[in-house]
Amino acid sequence: MSTLTRFELRKLIRRKSALLGLLGIIIVTSFVTLTTAFLEQSYDTSHKVKGFAAITLQKRYTQTFRGELTPAVLSDTVTSYLKIVQGPSYPSKAGIEGMTDILSNDGTYAAYPYSPIIDFLWQSFSFMGEHEQYTGASLTPEKAAALYDVRTAIIEKHLEDPLGVTSYSESDMETFRHMNEKIAIPMKLDYARGWDVVLEFSYLFIIVTCFVLSICTAPVFASEYETGADSIVLSTRHGRSKLISAKLKASFLFASGMFLAGWLFTFTVSMIVYGASGWDLPLQMVTARFFFSPYPLTVLGAFLLTTLFGWLTCLAMVSITLLLSSRMRTSFSVIIWSTVFFMAPLFIPSGKSRLLQDLLALLPGRQTEVYSAFRGYELVHAFGLNFPLPYAIGAAALVITIILLPFAYRGFRKHEVA
Repeated sequence: MSTLTRFELRKLIRRKSALLGLLGIIIVTSFVTLTTAFLEQSYDTSHKVKGFAAITLQKRYTQTFRGELTPAVLSDTVTSYLKIVQGPSYPSKAGIEGMTDILSNDGTYAAYPYSPIIDFLWQSFSFMGEHEQYTGASLTPEKAAALYDVRTAIIEKHLEDPLGVTSYSESDMETFRHMNEKIAIPMKLDYARGWDVVLEFSYLFIIVTCFVLSICTAPVFASEYETGADSIVLSTRHGRSKLISAKLKASFLFASGMFLAGWLFTFTVSMIVYGASGWDLPLQMVTARFFFSPYPLTVLGAFLLTTLFGWLTCLAMVSITLLLSSRMRTSFSVIIWSTVFFMAPLFIPSGKSRLLQDLLALLPGRQTEVYSAFRGYELVHAFGLNFPLPYAIGAAALVITIILLPFAYRGFRKHEVA
């Protein structure tokens, strides 16, 4: 690292906005993670359990079934569950929290240890419009044993007759079928709530981090205009070459450090609260929302890709900010316009245009939703190839960064001193 780069990096780190920004990231992510933890609930043999005690109890219930969810395991679990909910020992009556025509309190307490599998089955089968969660009227051992066949049938139905404006070509359908064939069956179960929480709120972390980085890097060039130092800086020997490169390198090093520090803290808090188990599960088992995901990834793999693409999104946002900073005369105006460019895609309706949907998904504001993209069956078509949406998001962020940097460089280099 050159002396100029170190100097510019120290300038960024020593600004109050850097410390306040990092504290802001830590406070927001800690608040979200801890609030989620306090809202967790479970049931033991006699009453409802909340907070950290519920996490411990639910982990114990889940790890009772840890391992492969074979058709036999699913069928036997549902059989045992139905003996409780449909047996004479626990008649249906006004139950938990005043609900009627459901299992009695004692029945709920007795059946709840089966919830890791039963809730997962119920949510998975809810795609077929069956919602009898409490009575289990629509859930049978035979249906549970056919879970993977049901998954395949639902996916095939979606590909051949998708909802909304999406339509798939034969090439698109083959792409997703090939991806699904790589997913190991039967899938494994373990307690993975810690990973679920950190990934579920990754979009919020990326949004907050992008906003903080925009504030911190807005003065990189604009402050030279504001203080009148541009006339001095640009008249020096390296003012129009090495110094500009040093500012750009320092900005990216600073952005990378802020992102990694905040993300590591967020990850650590979630792992301390929930534990790190479940990292080797297939992504489809992190939560029922991802059961139909076509991506043959582990939970750890999805986490690493989300980290990579989130980092690239932050770099793309920094590139936009640096470009504006090289052109505008005040840091405040840079912050305002970079925020507008970042947030605008979130409020633009995509309508029925497939092209507009793809373009919006690849802009920085929508790039924050990269983890959610691993749920869906979306492809971006470019250069005669099909790119799954999460990978297209990462590539778009990288392209934005590469394209905008030379313009930021020339914006300050070509500035005419008054």
